[in-house]
Amino acid sequence: MEKSDSKCNIKESDLISSFENSMSVTRSSTSSALDLDSEDRKRKEDIALKRRSYPSKPDQEIKERPIRFAVRSLGWVEISEEDLTPERSSKAVNKCIVDLSLGKNDLLDVVGRWGDGKDLFMDLDEGALKLFDPENLTVLNTQPIHTIRVWGVGRDNGRDFAYVARDRSTRKHMCHVFRCDMPARTIANTLRDICKKIMIERSLQQNLGKTVDINGKSLATRPNNLPTEHRRPTRNSQIFVSQSFPTPMEEPKKILRAQYLGCTQVSSATGMDTLNESIDRLVASVPQDQWQSVNISIAPSMISIHHPSDDRLIAECRVRYLSFLGIGKVIKHCAFIMHTAQDTFMSHIFYCEPSSGALCKTIEAACKLRYQKCLDAHPQGLGSSNSNLHTPGSSIGAALKSIVGSLRGRKSKSTDS
Repeated sequence: MEKSDSKCNIKESDLISSFENSMSVTRSSTSSALDLDSEDRKRKEDIALKRRSYPSKPDQEIKERPIRFAVRSLGWVEISEEDLTPERSSKAVNKCIVDLSLGKNDLLDVVGRWGDGKDLFMDLDEGALKLFDPENLTVLNTQPIHTIRVWGVGRDNGRDFAYVARDRSTRKHMCHVFRCDMPARTIANTLRDICKKIMIERSLQQNLGKTVDINGKSLATRPNNLPTEHRRPTRNSQIFVSQSFPTPMEEPKKILRAQYLGCTQVSSATGMDTLNESIDRLVASVPQDQWQSVNISIAPSMISIHHPSDDRLIAECRVRYLSFLGIGKVIKHCAFIMHTAQDTFMSHIFYCEPSSGALCKTIEAACKLRYQKCLDAHPQGLGSSNSNLHTPGSSIGAALKSIVGSLRGRKSKSTDS
């Protein structure tokens, strides 16, 4: 009995000590939680002070894994502020891409290259575009997303990517050009999606009102909208009509199937004789079993030709540089002519079943939408100030204007009669 009593006493003492230990653990965890909460609050306040100039995010501590691309630096060249306007930036950036990729004007001897032109990793996240040495993962350059002014893809080589940003030391705008292991459109679309997400997050913050700092002083509200041309103020001349920046939208596109014979250089930008000659040339030289079955993705700004199996990009054509479109002598054959950066003209030839009418009508609709965008961007017209400027696309614009003018004239005559 004494042994059993002693065992019961031991068990009771063990239970009491374990209960006391559990109580002490609960107290210590509560106090440490309070300390951690205080430290977390201070850390968030420090982050808020340090990150005022960066795009606002709902949670600063949540960071998505960056998207990595394999690239090779072709160098960077200076680009003037005047060339960064919406009307001139595309042509200026493409000129930088062509000059660095082809080594024009002896640029290859004087330009610098990240990683001495070796293979690099390009990481994209919501904060910055970073370049890494793939061997030791050393950061070669960090470019904050909000400092990138313009980015684009090469017209003639779909694997050339470029972005423009101001140099930190010279304060001059530099165009950085890269050769990618994949279609550069993927990098451009990723950067576009990141900027779109930043703009959406900013718009979500517009209802939070004025921010207040630690001392309780009211700070200026972060701007959430961008003024556009010809925006009219309201009666009090202080509040704009539009209070939020519109969310970017995907372009409408249509995918058609056809057989792609290839492309060939032609002598002129327009003309049915030129078009038929290019069609006959490829039909005679390329055997029918070598015609590629493709998916043609048509949008107002881009015509993309992909392999149907792996969606691999074969060719990309900007609609703004399309100079002529037509159906061949056989209605199943059609082609369009593109103006390249080397001031040459390339004809892309297709074979469609039962006819090429659907493909041509879809491309024609894309050209009309593209031209309407040009009219919307320049509501007052080009004016007399640009009458002395001759660009490769000016003849296209003049041709489209003449077509639209003739159609309007016929319509007015019919209404008068």
